[in-house]
Amino acid sequence: MDLRYGMNPNQPHARIEPVGDKLPFEVLSGSPGFINVLDALNAWQLVAEAAAATQKIAATSFKHVSPAGVAVEGEVPPFLLDVLRVQHADLSPAAAAYLRSRSSDPRASYGDFIAISGQVDESCAQLIKKVVSDGIIAPSYTPQALEILKAKRKGSYLVLQADPDYRSPATETREIFGVRLVQDADSTPLTIDSELSDVVTGSVDAAAKEDLILGLIALKYTQSNSVAYSRNGQVIAIGAGQQSRIACTQLAGEKLATWLWIQHERIREVAGAKKGQDRLNLLYALALGDAAGAGELIKDALTDDERAAILAEATGISFTSDGFLPFSDNVEEAHKYGVSTIAAPTGSVRDDVVFDRCQELDISFVRTPRRYFHH
Repeated sequence: MDLRYGMNPNQPHARIEPVGDKLPFEVLSGSPGFINVLDALNAWQLVAEAAAATQKIAATSFKHVSPAGVAVEGEVPPFLLDVLRVQHADLSPAAAAYLRSRSSDPRASYGDFIAISGQVDESCAQLIKKVVSDGIIAPSYTPQALEILKAKRKGSYLVLQADPDYRSPATETREIFGVRLVQDADSTPLTIDSELSDVVTGSVDAAAKEDLILGLIALKYTQSNSVAYSRNGQVIAIGAGQQSRIACTQLAGEKLATWLWIQHERIREVAGAKKGQDRLNLLYALALGDAAGAGELIKDALTDDERAAILAEATGISFTSDGFLPFSDNVEEAHKYGVSTIAAPTGSVRDDVVFDRCQELDISFVRTPRRYFHH
């Protein structure tokens, strides 16, 4: 299958070829580009694995081959209902799962690629019609949903139908600079039982385990190094692609803090006069005290004391890492954002220092049996 172009427009000749006798998806509408395919294949594997692990509909909002957010069906944060002018009662489980995933980092999700583990219905399609997005992959669509999505972007919106029965070949290859790399495919599914049985400090309840497994599955398909903060079936903040793990933890922590701040009732009311992305941008400006973005409304921005108070009340956050924590600074940084449970592989010479710091801060630590690097 020919693609629009390669990684960049100056690479005009691009195509995809099945490794076996068929592709893992069918194009129902639009024409894919190189990055679209990378996003779609990674995103589909993520939601399929998350749905299997949680037994819930899962969704992800993908950008540049990493998730901006991941979630299972559940309650949608009110601020995004405001922005899109929708009522939670009007959302199907698939629509709620997607909107939750998009609410994690809604600025990053602008122009995303969507993956949903279950059937896309009319409720979900009507929601997607309202947002700026490049495409979607799902196992099936109702006729009404497909009609709505095919009309998006004047008929150019990319709609892919995943084959839920497709299984990856046992080996995978990659070519770069005249070299072909071959390795075993990382096809072992992550489950609560396989990943979260070794509790080193504290205790972990069922809700935290669901958040932890969702975070680990998200990181399995995120550019390394990576960490994630999760709560209530939603991966809220991801720090991806940093060479330093503490930089990942800090980056994701800042995203988590911002996510908490933009939900403040006062600034939601102030931003109410705006619509769509302008409303969202104003929320961010008011949350972060950005005078350039807020303009004359900067007087209504959150104060330093208000931001600190919101962070002080944050609780029940789970933290996952795709590699071991080399120093206790990651634990201390995560603690600032209400983290009560950590899951990560071990192997550092300072593992005991990390465990001790977790105990001192009343954080439960789960040792996972493997690393989750992705490049």
